[in-house]
Amino acid sequence: MTTESIETFIQELNSTWQRGDFAALENFYHENVVLLPPDSAEPIHGRTAVIESYKEFNEQATLSEFRITELQIYPFGSTTSVDSAIHMVHMRFEVAYRLDGHNYRDSGLEVYTVMSNTEPQIIWRSQNVLENRITD
Repeated sequence: MTTESIETFIQELNSTWQRGDFAALENFYHENVVLLPPDSAEPIHGRTAVIESYKEFNEQATLSEFRITELQIYPFGSTTSVDSAIHMVHMRFEVAYRLDGHNYRDSGLEVYTVMSNTEPQIIWRSQNVLENRITD
């Protein structure tokens, strides 16, 4: 996989969750993915649980804006044990949403480990909130 194809993959991931296509999100995540949430809670294990976290956000918040502000992709080449390419992705973003009667504007960093042999899948994701502001 090229860095350009991984960039397209990440952009498609973000378009998919924003339009609420949760069934299609399954294609982006490995069945044993691990997600480290920003609130230092317990890690979330497995594709089903990760997709459920998207659904919960969608049910609780109203998204008004999401944009990627910086995307860096670091290829590591092929692994010998599974013959898959590994890419680390650092994605800075800004998001605006309404939750519990307040408007928020956050900036953050997501770090993905993407494995691909034919189709890319996320095997690790961590979320970091860099700034969280209430705007009303």
